[in-house]
Amino acid sequence: MAGQTEFQIVAIGVWLYDGTAPREIRLLRRPASRAYSRWVEDESGKAHIDQMTPIPATPDGQVYYIGATGGGEFNTQEEALAWADRQPWGPVTWTFLAEQ
Repeated sequence: MAGQTEFQIVAIGVWLYDGTAPREIRLLRRPASRAYSRWVEDESGKAHIDQMTPIPATPDGQVYYIGATGGGEFNTQEEALAWADRQPWGPVTWTFLAEQ
């Protein structure tokens, strides 16, 4: 999907594969105006933002994602982190990065 490079890394998490092997995952965010829910493909297959699709209402104007998982788009950082912890590979230990 378009806009893949527009993410900011908020935190890096570590979870344990098979309970022993550390694996890394990232908490990402980007402006709600660029949310996946607003992207459509035109007839030629090119993706663009549908200006008629409303911008998701979020507390901080951002939407959140957990790496490249199938978790979807979250309205808050807390929702994204809670989703990650509920997964079979959770819980995750997070290290938050400084604001850029």
